[in-house]
Amino acid sequence: MIKRGLVFILTSIWFSSFGQNVPDGFLSNQTQIDSLSESSKYDDALHLAFQNLEIAKREGSHLLLGKAKSKISHLYFRKGDYDSTTHYAKQAMNLASANKLPEVMTSALLSLGNVHYSKFEDIDAIDHYQKIDSISERYGEKNPHVVNALFNLGKVLLRTYSVQDTSYVGKAERYFRSAQKMASEIGNPEEEHFGYIMLGNIYGQRREYEKAIPYFKKSLAYFERMGSSKRVADIYWSLGIIETDLNNYEQAEFYYKKRLDLLTQAGNPEEIANAYRVHAGFLQRINRHREAIPYLEKAYDYFQDSDAGHSGILLGITSSLAESYRKTGDFEKATEFYSQTLVHQDSLDARKQKSLALDLEAKYQTQKKEQEIALLKSQNDLAEERKKNQQNILLGGIVLISLVALSLFLLYRNRQKTNKRLMELDTAKSNFFANISHELRTPLSLIKGPVEQQLENTRLSEEDKQNLTIAKKNAERLTTLVDQLLDLSKLESSFYKLQVGRGLLSQFLKSIAESFVFQTNKKSQLLNIQISIEEHLYWYDADVLQKIVVNLLGNALKYSPEKAEIHVSANIGDGNLSLSVKNTGISLSKEMLNNIFDRFHRSHENEPGTGIGLALTKELVELHKGKIHVKNDADSITFYIEVPVHENAFSINEKDMHSEPTTYQTPYQESEIIDSHNNESVSVEHNEAKDIILIVDDNEDIRTYISSILHNKYHVITAENGDVGFQKALKQVPDLIITDLMMPKEDGLKLTKNCKTNDTTSHIPIIMLTAKTGDENRLQGLEIGADSYLTKPFNNKVLKQTVQNLLESRKQLQKRFSQEVILTPKDISIGSYDQRFLESLQTILDEQLVSSNFNAEAFSVAIGMSRMQLHRKLKALTGQTTSEFIRGQRLKLAAKLLQESDVNISEIGYQVGFNDHSYFTKCFRETYGLSPSEFSKNKTF
Repeated sequence: MIKRGLVFILTSIWFSSFGQNVPDGFLSNQTQIDSLSESSKYDDALHLAFQNLEIAKREGSHLLLGKAKSKISHLYFRKGDYDSTTHYAKQAMNLASANKLPEVMTSALLSLGNVHYSKFEDIDAIDHYQKIDSISERYGEKNPHVVNALFNLGKVLLRTYSVQDTSYVGKAERYFRSAQKMASEIGNPEEEHFGYIMLGNIYGQRREYEKAIPYFKKSLAYFERMGSSKRVADIYWSLGIIETDLNNYEQAEFYYKKRLDLLTQAGNPEEIANAYRVHAGFLQRINRHREAIPYLEKAYDYFQDSDAGHSGILLGITSSLAESYRKTGDFEKATEFYSQTLVHQDSLDARKQKSLALDLEAKYQTQKKEQEIALLKSQNDLAEERKKNQQNILLGGIVLISLVALSLFLLYRNRQKTNKRLMELDTAKSNFFANISHELRTPLSLIKGPVEQQLENTRLSEEDKQNLTIAKKNAERLTTLVDQLLDLSKLESSFYKLQVGRGLLSQFLKSIAESFVFQTNKKSQLLNIQISIEEHLYWYDADVLQKIVVNLLGNALKYSPEKAEIHVSANIGDGNLSLSVKNTGISLSKEMLNNIFDRFHRSHENEPGTGIGLALTKELVELHKGKIHVKNDADSITFYIEVPVHENAFSINEKDMHSEPTTYQTPYQESEIIDSHNNESVSVEHNEAKDIILIVDDNEDIRTYISSILHNKYHVITAENGDVGFQKALKQVPDLIITDLMMPKEDGLKLTKNCKTNDTTSHIPIIMLTAKTGDENRLQGLEIGADSYLTKPFNNKVLKQTVQNLLESRKQLQKRFSQEVILTPKDISIGSYDQRFLESLQTILDEQLVSSNFNAEAFSVAIGMSRMQLHRKLKALTGQTTSEFIRGQRLKLAAKLLQESDVNISEIGYQVGFNDHSYFTKCFRETYGLSPSEFSKNKTF
């Protein structure tokens, strides 16, 4: 009753704000429509909405017509009828635009944006939601539709963030807070408390559960009071997930049961069936398979009987049932549901193929008609043009030819003289640059060598070391200038030739851009990187393109003030790379802008510089057959380049046909390409040349000293306390950690406990390095999980040997795992948290391995880690990359099926997740030395 009264009040305010009299029947229907929609009775609500449409037509009110049509579009969206949603939303939008009705505009745009959102067309969805935000600012419009648009903007961003760019999480949070603030301003407590749910999800995404839980409980109290069973059930679900992740299984089960009871009372069969599925998944995770079976069977009964095409859901349910029956020893039932799993997989594949065929046919017919129309139009235009031109060609041609011939003769004579003089000047200048550059390199080498040698002397005073460091930096700066001068001379003398090869352009650009992060942090600048390029192979000269990007970014960082924003974006269109570099906080005069690419011109008069970098950049862009230009705004400068990256843009002499596809990656970055033999996503992880060592100590000198001991053999990263160290351990997943015991904020004991109790870091060996002596301190460190305990002052040889021994023991463990046919963590000496991780990993493989869509990305989502974290974790435990691990498990499952069943060999590959039979055969032979058919005949292999 409370909620129904609130709906009526909000509806009354909604209409009264327009200053028009609303017919009683219309307002009464609107209140009932909202109530019916809340109860999911959409057909009844639509009936009343069409009644309101007729009332609006009789009244002749544009406002009421727009309201009625936008409400109908919202109801059709709830029913999942997107065509009808779009039809009525566009009608409402046209009416609102013509009569300047911002409330109707925002409502109609929300329906259209929601359709794109549901179809995962994120760019179009964001476009519609941002238009709503613009209308709100322009007209000062604040209403529930604007609030919903802001919430949806945040949700779209949440599902598009990546490991490389997690800034979208923060952007989503800002939209949620804006939506919540507006909901409070317009007196809409329901949306305000929905904002608490969204903020809880933000902190849950970050695993900051101590911040997430209060938000969920605050919204829970409100929605329980309002009787909103759907919202309450969703909150219970979120709390259940958090408690499960915290290993509070009893509390987690309490929330899952509460959710199920609440949805059962509400009576929506599909939501109840989904709740059964979720509860069963929780029970399976904690190995209570017998209890999970009844819930899975209830869910199976509903989705099997429903006529909604739930093949994907049924695939998951039957797979889970088969696994639970197998775990409980009922192999007959397990076999039955494994068979059902194969049937649903085939159904999904067939549906995808049919949809693809229809889509291709429609595109073909459309393209064919457009080509016919264009051809007819072109023929008609050509005929008309011929008629007009034939009369004027003769006379005009004679006059024109005479004038052009005379002009060309005069221009040619003058141009010859001018060009000859310019060429002489350019040649002399280029020769000077080349000669002086070569002469400078010898003394530079003689300066840098002794300086670097002196810096290695540990007996240097701090003042001497500082002076020598300054000398070294300036020598390096002068070396860069010399290299630029040489490049210019090569370009002008035509010695600089393109040498393009194939490479992963996205990785290449991200690696260059990310290498500037440290410099921007030093100046408190924000570097925003948006590389929207698919992981395909493109053709480019890596050396030329690297110099272009480095020059543009270096220029942007150099001349931008502190706390400025620098934006780098790149995308591919029509076979061309479009890249822009924007730096804020500065602007140029029109005169400076016109001369910015001239040699020795300084764009910033008050800044030091030679004026070579941008001139060289322009010539390199043109060498790569591209274009560059600059745009100046009130407080920013943006450089735009466009260069071709497709094979046909380059001649055979410019291409390195023998080069292998190259990648350009920072040390611990993962990328993804599509295997030409298989449609599954294959992870291409960097082959780490060195193990990663994390040093955690609050004393900077100690960090520097240990780094100097280890940096030749290992990749070293550092942190100043246990809190920062744990965050770096989560992000980088090092191979070993060396930590001090006593530190501010969080000490070494807290760091060790955090690492050893987190699935991402539990496998990492930890050396406790401290000045506290005594057996009780050593025992405390070892009990908390440290693998070794060394006291200060320590012997550097002992430290290096301890590091080597611990890393070698991990490598021996990797060999054991790589030899196992199935994961058997209990048979190998590992920690309980690693054992739990591998058991969870095995559960995920049992449920999802047979799906062809199961790749590194899906694996990381299922296990709850980023792709880099999962890669590092698997590499440490098994010695295999994520893709190698998935492929290996599929081949092991295939071998087992070949030995234990008589299924057709051509179907085995599809059953274990391979889409291409020849690729499956190739991988199988590489692993087992036999083809699948040969392996199947030798059952005792």
